[in-house]
Amino acid sequence: MRTTAFRGINPINGELRQPAPRRFQLVRAERRRRSHPVVAAVAGACVGAVVTYLLDPDRGRTRRARVRDKGSHATHEVRDGLGVLGRDLSNRGRGSAAAARYRLTGGSADDRVLHERVRAELGRHISHPHAVEVDVHERVVTLTGDVLAGEDERARQKVRRIPGVRHVETNWHVHQDGSAVPRLQGQGRRRRAVPELMQQRWSPTTRLLAGGAAASIWAMTKGLPRPLSWLSRCAASALAVRAATNLPLRRLTGVNAGREAIHVNAAVSIAAPLEAVWPMVSDYSLFPRFMPDVEEVRLSADELRSHWVIRGPAGTRIRFTATETKREEGAEIAWKSTEGELIAHTGVLRVDAQADGRTRVQVHLCYNPIAGAAGHAIAGLLGAHPARKLRQDLMRLKEHIENQVRPVAPTLL
Repeated sequence: MRTTAFRGINPINGELRQPAPRRFQLVRAERRRRSHPVVAAVAGACVGAVVTYLLDPDRGRTRRARVRDKGSHATHEVRDGLGVLGRDLSNRGRGSAAAARYRLTGGSADDRVLHERVRAELGRHISHPHAVEVDVHERVVTLTGDVLAGEDERARQKVRRIPGVRHVETNWHVHQDGSAVPRLQGQGRRRRAVPELMQQRWSPTTRLLAGGAAASIWAMTKGLPRPLSWLSRCAASALAVRAATNLPLRRLTGVNAGREAIHVNAAVSIAAPLEAVWPMVSDYSLFPRFMPDVEEVRLSADELRSHWVIRGPAGTRIRFTATETKREEGAEIAWKSTEGELIAHTGVLRVDAQADGRTRVQVHLCYNPIAGAAGHAIAGLLGAHPARKLRQDLMRLKEHIENQVRPVAPTLL
């Protein structure tokens, strides 16, 4: 006997109840029907804003040219990226084939090749590999010299596993402390292999595989329960952003990134001698004259600390204190923010005299904005892109100095 699809009569209005799946489908259809006008209105507003932005009578031509240049630049970047990806895939394929041959036919290597293999393997497991001598004769490896305790047994096992090695003889001296052995003094460092996903910069192949894995995880979340699907989608989004930007998560989020989450560089050539440029760039109290975003700069009594008040995104005021870490008169100034500042940063300003009498001013900034690279991108959307601001400030500095050193034409009476 077949059961009816209805669950009974509604006691309130006497109508037949719809089955649960059917009710959910009706609710979703009704929501989609109601959202269509909203989506159409938002899309129309976006299209209108784009058309108004590009067809503006005064600045539309410049904007269209900028969009065209950005598109051309993006095309070149994509083409170069595909070329790099193709070469990386080819190189990794040849490397995998060579590794397979190494495992299968490595036993036929001569003593010279085995010597290089042993030296390379020792560098991964011994902190002072230069203190060990390696001799290979008829595939028998003899290790002499000095080694620290705790490293000898592991190094012996790794050398024994090298394809082609028939026997390993260890005649080295094991020391608990290297203070009495000159070759074991100093801070050694093992060259351990770092997994690909733990490296600061991912290779093109790793980025491609990570992006594919993120897309697969996102596609697999459709049939999962809601809390688990949300977590999976968050993980897939983080992996996709990591692969797209090729930045570590600590630099993307700004957590434990120190002062080096974002790097900004800019330079300008000023038509003035170095003697006229250095007093302007070395005296912070003069910066408000040609930097509109700098409201106030106060120097401490020792002139090593400076207190700044600048205008940030959306007109917000940012206050911080910076300390000079290096000053080379007529050449370079380095500084960093004090501990506990909201936006930690460090910077270097260098001045170089050119052969034609001009002066080159170069600034390198490293800072950690709120929310890391994400906050950097949001600041760019709000019109406060640090790189653009730095270039504009340097152009104002150039104009200010050149106007001061420019000779005044005599007045004819």
